[in-house]
Amino acid sequence: MPRKPRPAQKMKGFYRALCLICLGFITLVRSAENNIITIGIPPQDEKLFQSERIKCKDGSKTFSRERLNDDFCDCADGTDEPGTSACPEGKFYCRNVGHTPLLLFSSRVNDGICDCCDGSDEYDGKVKCSNTCWEAGRVTREKLKKKLATYKEGFEIRRKEIEHAKQMTAKEKVELASLKEEETKLKDLVDKLKVTKEAIEKAEEQERQKRENEEQKIKDAEKQAEQKESLQSTESSDLDSQHVSQGMPESSVQENKGSDETEGLSREELGRLVASRWTGEEVGQQVKDSTNDHSDQEEHDAKLDTEESQQHDEYDDYSAEDEEAENRSEEEEEDDGSESKTDEEDEEDIEQNESSQDYLESMDTPDAARVRKDYNDLSRKLSKLQSRISTLENKLKQDYGNDGEFYSFYDQCFEHKENKYTYKICPYKQASQVEGHSTTSLGRWDGFKDSYKIMEFSNGDRCWNGPDRSLKIRLRCGLKNEFDDVDEPSRCEYVASLLTPAVCRQERLQELQKRLDSLNQDIQSHDEL
Repeated sequence: MPRKPRPAQKMKGFYRALCLICLGFITLVRSAENNIITIGIPPQDEKLFQSERIKCKDGSKTFSRERLNDDFCDCADGTDEPGTSACPEGKFYCRNVGHTPLLLFSSRVNDGICDCCDGSDEYDGKVKCSNTCWEAGRVTREKLKKKLATYKEGFEIRRKEIEHAKQMTAKEKVELASLKEEETKLKDLVDKLKVTKEAIEKAEEQERQKRENEEQKIKDAEKQAEQKESLQSTESSDLDSQHVSQGMPESSVQENKGSDETEGLSREELGRLVASRWTGEEVGQQVKDSTNDHSDQEEHDAKLDTEESQQHDEYDDYSAEDEEAENRSEEEEEDDGSESKTDEEDEEDIEQNESSQDYLESMDTPDAARVRKDYNDLSRKLSKLQSRISTLENKLKQDYGNDGEFYSFYDQCFEHKENKYTYKICPYKQASQVEGHSTTSLGRWDGFKDSYKIMEFSNGDRCWNGPDRSLKIRLRCGLKNEFDDVDEPSRCEYVASLLTPAVCRQERLQELQKRLDSLNQDIQSHDEL
């Protein structure tokens, strides 16, 4: 037969069970007290409150663990009272398992209003709050899944854009280096053609001046000849008039009188009649003297011819002396001008004249025209090449983000129509507001801000009696570049948003995935319970 337990052994087992029950009760009470003490603390700050001495977040002082959530404010920033309303700056953390966590001011704790969907902010029991996190979490999870899908697809687009940016940047750098090398060679060629062209033009100018000088000399000679002929003609006419005046008396004015008497007379008789009127002699007497008059007239004419020839010879001698004097004066002036030049200038002129002359002798007119054409064509080509170099240099020096994700923004503009205005932004250039035919500048490109989350445009057109216009654009993840939601919260200070794959970053994608996984785990735990 089995042995019956002794009474002492029964009592010993009873006390052991009682001790275990008491120990479990004490553990449960302490756990409840610990939960009350640590209520309202965010998970990331739990390590801060595990030590016996806790330091305020602002570093102003320390406090003991017993004074945590004791409904007395020890820290000015509310570090010691996250679960009570004792500190005005305190923050209460709603865990909201199955839904989105929430951070609210501690002043709303135990105020009789359910702020947390899990009811944790009203833990004093005065108000009973139902846990609505599961139902609300379902909508949040659906939104989160859609957002996560957008980020995944956007991230793939961003990755391709970054790869394309790297390829294009490398290609443009190679092109820039090649263009600069070509610019050096082309510039040397243009400079040489310029020297040749200037030498041709200088030689042509010298030839033109020489031609003009020769033409001028011919014109001067012709002018002098005309002046000489005019002077000779004038002197001849003076001599003729003088000769006539000596042979005619003043009574010749009466020549017309008795014109009727001359009719029917021969030329010889008419001459005698005229002579008789001059001398007062009869006609018969004049016939006798006619022979003597003819001889006297011949002597007088011979004398006049001798005087004219002497005057002409004197004039010719004078003209020759004048021409020699003028030539000597011009030569002296040229000698004086040449003496004023320095020896170096003379040498340079000689060398340039010789080189130009040699070049012209070796080049006919078609070759000179070809040099001009080549110079003009290559100069235009060099100008275009330098313009392309400037464009590439300006493009390559821009900030396209940490990975070059904004490279595609450089040559793009985005528009959004809202009411009567059309807003247009061109990254790396300017932003504007268009109304009909009127355009208002909202600012020039001022770069990225807040870790490439915001684009800024500043120093736009000044508002009447106000500041310069400006625009801030918040970037959000999207599958395509889309400009929308323009607003003016302050006078002449505009804000907008731009959806773009460029900000669908992997870090944010991982955060969303982690959050969704956490919500799904909460649901599984709730279902198991």
